[in-house]
Amino acid sequence: MQLSQLKIPYEIICYEDASTKYIEENRAAIAKIANAKHLISKTNNGRITTRQLLAKNTDYDWLLFLDADVIPKNDNFLQRYKAYLDSSYDAIYGGYYYHQTKPKKEYSLRWHYGKTYEQVSAKICNTSPYKIMISGNFMIKKSVFLNINNKIESDGYGYDNYFGLLMKLNNIKVFHINNEVFHNGLDTNPVFLNKVEKAVETLAQLYKKYPDFTTENTLLELYKKLKNIGLTKPTEWFFKQYKSAIRRQLLSPKPNLKLLQFYKLGYLCTLMSRNL
Repeated sequence: MQLSQLKIPYEIICYEDASTKYIEENRAAIAKIANAKHLISKTNNGRITTRQLLAKNTDYDWLLFLDADVIPKNDNFLQRYKAYLDSSYDAIYGGYYYHQTKPKKEYSLRWHYGKTYEQVSAKICNTSPYKIMISGNFMIKKSVFLNINNKIESDGYGYDNYFGLLMKLNNIKVFHINNEVFHNGLDTNPVFLNKVEKAVETLAQLYKKYPDFTTENTLLELYKKLKNIGLTKPTEWFFKQYKSAIRRQLLSPKPNLKLLQFYKLGYLCTLMSRNL
């Protein structure tokens, strides 16, 4: 077991955020692990609040966050993170990895998206360290996390970009390493497309709330360019005309990711023309 090789004090905290499946199985498994706690919430708090609660319940200075649907790719996963405990960095991101074998067709959109936009080498990520910040696998100083995460005022899908922006604005030292986890919990195509829409809605709300909002987010930067040359309205019109057809293609066994990017852009243009 990797934990036995660390030779440093540690604790494991598993949090059930109003889960309805495998509660007893998880409880039994965690009870067999040394220095492990199992916390259960009867109400769904959302990722932001849940992680704040997790952080406050820890006893040590560093936190390693792993989502429930991931598993380490490397046998020395923890050792790779341990090597940075005494570094000058405040947060270390390990990255995502997707199985080479294509999943069933109902999971094709999430798999293709992950392979293309999330399975990115650390070398590339470090050229723009705040751009790709996958919160399902990262290590961060407790004090830094509590301060940054506490600045996010609401729970919702798509706040990784905002978390990255806050890290950048607060000069938090971020570094990416090739220490991936397999992302096993793929959403079905309709569920993932719905989450994509929620993420775009979050981005629109943040941009409207903070007009000077600056980010390395590619979608928002493209929207700004279209706005500057007066093309947001035509993009919105085209999106509305072909939205249904694009959705059908994206929900098919062979989704076109370029269409997904246009879908996100068209949806953002539509949202920005409304009063959110």
